[in-house]
Amino acid sequence: MKEIRLTTKILKTLVKDRIQYPDRLFVDTIGIIARCGILLILYWYVFKLNNGVINGTTFLFAAWSIFFYFSFSVLRLRDISREIMKDVQTGNVEVLFSKPISYLSYRMWWQVGSGIYSFVVITLLTVVALIFIIGLPPTMTIGIFIPTLILTFLCGAILSLFLYTIVGLLSFWIEDINPVFWIVDKTIMILGGSYLPIAFFPEFMFKIALWSPFGASQFVTHTVYETWQTNWYQLLGIQLFWIVLLGLVVYFMFEKAKQKVSVNGG
Repeated sequence: MKEIRLTTKILKTLVKDRIQYPDRLFVDTIGIIARCGILLILYWYVFKLNNGVINGTTFLFAAWSIFFYFSFSVLRLRDISREIMKDVQTGNVEVLFSKPISYLSYRMWWQVGSGIYSFVVITLLTVVALIFIIGLPPTMTIGIFIPTLILTFLCGAILSLFLYTIVGLLSFWIEDINPVFWIVDKTIMILGGSYLPIAFFPEFMFKIALWSPFGASQFVTHTVYETWQTNWYQLLGIQLFWIVLLGLVVYFMFEKAKQKVSVNGG
């Protein structure tokens, strides 16, 4: 009950703050227009040069897949790594450890709350704009699309938090986690279909994206393709497998980190 009250308070406080000071919304909006918008224009031109079809995929499917990646990125779940590192470097983590709350739960919900307002506003506006500009793929009108999209989105968010939390927890042993963060972040970016739609992946790269936690965290980009209708349960199963496995890794790393703080901090 205490956890629920804390979570609700964190989300309400951060959403109110973002509404009162819309700087983050402005920055995120400019970011998605600059990166996603320019990329979509580029791919539109590339598809036009190839008679509208590349690898059996049309621009309509590729565009929505790319959009889903950038929309998901607006949540800024990746920032949890550096927030944990900052807590460790400043010593703030020792203060938070002494509080009657779960540090990881607090940090994860704080990260969700800090990006949820921008995510909702930008996603809704951009979805409407894309529908009017390029249209809606037929795969997004079938009955299972919305329920499975929500499920894979939630699983992807949890998996992303676990992945970046593991990187952040390394700061208890490594003073600067940025090199590890860059490797993990760029791997997720590549395998998630940010700049190259997954439909364009060569077979070996597609398998890595399918079976690795890096690609699984971005399965929301798979939902627009026709194959999603037949293999969505398999992809959700892969996500759940990695959530359980990485959840255990997070748990044991955090237990070791608490012991380290107890030994070094008294």
